[in-house]
Amino acid sequence: MQEHDMLVVLATRLAGSVEPTGPTPLPAIAARDALSDALIHHLHTEDSMIYPLLIGGNDASAAAAAHDVVTEFKDLIGDWTDYMATWPARRIETEWPAFTAVTLDLMRRLTGRVRRENELLYPLALAAAHIPLRAKQAS
Repeated sequence: MQEHDMLVVLATRLAGSVEPTGPTPLPAIAARDALSDALIHHLHTEDSMIYPLLIGGNDASAAAAAHDVVTEFKDLIGDWTDYMATWPARRIETEWPAFTAVTLDLMRRLTGRVRRENELLYPLALAAAHIPLRAKQAS
């Protein structure tokens, strides 16, 4: 949940930096790069750990919900990777309106995924004891 909170903050920062009245491309590039670092790690962790536990668990409704979310968002990592490759700094500077549109759409999808996970999947994973309510404290 803390990672989700951070992703929403970073996505909001990026979305705010690409508004037509927003700043120049340099802040958007910095915001994009910060989000990318956090996002790639988070998506790989969730997609390889939490979803398989829910899908393979004994709760059929939790498995179906997890499967639906995986199916709905299966392309998000690939789309993010393509976005990063397609929009180097030079292109962002020369095609700002197009970059703005693509970025806002991707941020809408990302925040939608976070919202669905927070509202649906994490409560199911908590109920099935696949994830702890709080991180373990170091001794």
